[in-house]
Amino acid sequence: MSRLNKSSNPWIDKRQAFFDPASLQFRLMASVMGICAIALMSYKVFSHWAVQTLLMMQPERLTAAQLIAIADHLTAIGLLSMSTMMIAVLGVVWRYLQPLRRFSQWVTGSTTGNSPERFNARHAPSEIRALAHHWNEILTQQAAVNHQQYQFINNVAHELRSPLSLVHGYLQRTSKRSQALPEAQQERLAMAAAEAERMTLILQDLIDLARAESLDILVSQELLILNEFVRDIANMSEKFDHRTIETQITPFPVRVQTNRDYLMQVIDHLIQNAIRYSEHDTPILIELNQVSDSAIIQIRDRGDGIPQSQHALVFQPFHRLDPSRTRATGGTGLGLAIVKTLIEKMGGTISLDSNPGKGTIFTLTLPTLGS
Repeated sequence: MSRLNKSSNPWIDKRQAFFDPASLQFRLMASVMGICAIALMSYKVFSHWAVQTLLMMQPERLTAAQLIAIADHLTAIGLLSMSTMMIAVLGVVWRYLQPLRRFSQWVTGSTTGNSPERFNARHAPSEIRALAHHWNEILTQQAAVNHQQYQFINNVAHELRSPLSLVHGYLQRTSKRSQALPEAQQERLAMAAAEAERMTLILQDLIDLARAESLDILVSQELLILNEFVRDIANMSEKFDHRTIETQITPFPVRVQTNRDYLMQVIDHLIQNAIRYSEHDTPILIELNQVSDSAIIQIRDRGDGIPQSQHALVFQPFHRLDPSRTRATGGTGLGLAIVKTLIEKMGGTISLDSNPGKGTIFTLTLPTLGS
């Protein structure tokens, strides 16, 4: 008996969904059937009235011209009824698909982190309400898993940083006093010290990433005029990194309410990233503009570029376009993940535009104060 009940459940579910007045299927079918019925009744009434009107003009005998006129009237009434019916059906379909479009936009926004609010499915069809409920559950579970992951990473990084710092310091002191050792042992000791330093940097970046995830930027926001702020960062980077950094800054003051230190960290990392992945003799360009109520900061390099298939992955932790360049460039694969987290905490967004061989443009967008 239980097997029979299980096998009949899908049919029961389909029948319940078909006769559910709140379902999209039922609403569309009922609306289309109602429109067709109204259209047929209207066609009957108007065609009857048109024929009677023509017959009353010449009730004794119908001529060929009158028959043609009756046929033309009936055709016109039929075309008008069909056109009205099609327009009404399209309008009903468009209206009933509005919640589905809003749900699609909400899902797209929630996957990119731009729409953290729950979807309001109060007046939506039952199918969309069920999808929204399941998607909200998935987002809640994903947020919980992400929180546990970052908490675990933060705890592990804190536990490992102290002993690894001791090992790194010991290896450095030993390396300085290793003149009596053979050259091969000195090379191995220097390699061990370099790897210990790299692991220390990775642990520090992990701590910064976990700290950025749990950060409340709103507590320490301040009024900031970006024009001089961006120019000072460019001059400082040009002086200490010995690279040509050009700036194109709008003459109008661009005011934002944000955290100075974290924004400086974001811009400085993007500049360092542009320096690391472009040739030494090519300049780095920084642009500042205001479009409507948004401040636009762009950091442009003329390096090798990023393939289109990698654009959505570069902001993930530990993702590198070329893992073989890790030692040469000194990166940890966590910098852009930290940048994305910090800029989103400040109420902004980050995007990139890049093609192989044409360089890369990172674009920061922040809300401004006034126009």
